[in-house]
Amino acid sequence: MLRISPLLCFCLFIVLVSKLSAQEIEIFKVSDFDLRGNVKTCLVITDYGKEEYHFDQQGRLTKSVTIFSDSDYETTHYKYKNGLISERRIENYLNDTFDSATSLANFYTLDTVPERMVTEKIISYEKELLEQNRYYYDDSDRIIRMVRVGTDGTDEITFEYEDTEEGELMTQKLNGIIAKTVETTYGKIDRDSLRQRTLETKNYLNGELTTRNRKVIGPQEKLLFICSSIYDSSTEKWISQEEINYEYTEEGVLSKSKEKNRGLLSTKEYIYQFDGSEAKNWVKEIITPNNTYKTRRITYYKKEEPQIAVEKE
Repeated sequence: MLRISPLLCFCLFIVLVSKLSAQEIEIFKVSDFDLRGNVKTCLVITDYGKEEYHFDQQGRLTKSVTIFSDSDYETTHYKYKNGLISERRIENYLNDTFDSATSLANFYTLDTVPERMVTEKIISYEKELLEQNRYYYDDSDRIIRMVRVGTDGTDEITFEYEDTEEGELMTQKLNGIIAKTVETTYGKIDRDSLRQRTLETKNYLNGELTTRNRKVIGPQEKLLFICSSIYDSSTEKWISQEEINYEYTEEGVLSKSKEKNRGLLSTKEYIYQFDGSEAKNWVKEIITPNNTYKTRRITYYKKEEPQIAVEKE
């Protein structure tokens, strides 16, 4: 069974809060890992192990390593072609030995005639085709259909978009039955960099409401608020499960989170040490009151020295 890095899961979550659907194919960048500037590598040391990230000079993730112990680790490689992801390989090592049974390779190909379509093939290292997905897009590059063919059959997921007075409504259906809706509403500020938006996601099981999630995204894509509820069909009411408010410094760094979980209140404060680079990335994070910490070792691409023309005598 594949192990998934907790930190990478959190980063994926942060990226997906701004997307209409988790079905879209993502290219992860420096900014998705709470990093700024021309970062080359970032080693994150946590209480469960280590995370290592590598980026190209365009800021795209090319390699991630989750180190569980000296002999157990997972490596993921990313390759790109014409600005799009073309390959992703997940390789697991147990006791310093490559485990082909839990390692996978994803290959992506693009076709633009008669419409934009991306085909994804998921293949085991034992050369078995596990799954094939086809993603279809409209003229605005929004995903409109996904066809999944796996060992357990074929599924079709459709995406419908509707403009509303304050934003947009996306409806996702699985084999013709509603599975999810995402309603996006925008604040009144015109400048995109300052615009605040709210995403309310409702999830369905066999066409019946199950859960609701609400997220508020502020300027510079900062997550300001998130709450989750479950739907009680007997009373037709929503039951709150969790609410979290996030606060940031003037520099855009997370400083405090206030959580309400089933009536219980808790507050976390975040203290940072920063590196001496122009990007001013943090290299140590302490979370109180539990005093848990996380450290980062960051390297940067060197700036190219400008060429000085020398006149010939």
